[in-house]
Amino acid sequence: MITKTSKVTRVALALTAMLCLGSSVMAGPDPMYIMYGGKMMKLSPMTKDVTLANGCKVCFGGTVTDKKGKTVTLKNGDVVGNDGSVMTPAAKKAHGG
Repeated sequence: MITKTSKVTRVALALTAMLCLGSSVMAGPDPMYIMYGGKMMKLSPMTKDVTLANGCKVCFGGTVTDKKGKTVTLKNGDVVGNDGSVMTPAAKKAHGG
């Protein structure tokens, strides 16, 4: 049964797949592909900063800045939600991820 999933869930799964495949895969400019929920998804490395709908800025260099100006530096395995929230691997595991 295929169910609808949020974009955050899809991004989290894609990032997890990238981490499982190793850093050598992430180093290249080629997109990666993942089968999820019966659909093929394409994931490419970021080439420019992205500003989310709520004003948070996700930088391709590995930082997230909220709309108040607080900056967090991401570590391998960290996931950024559509609202700019950062979840670490330990937090994902605690939430059933």
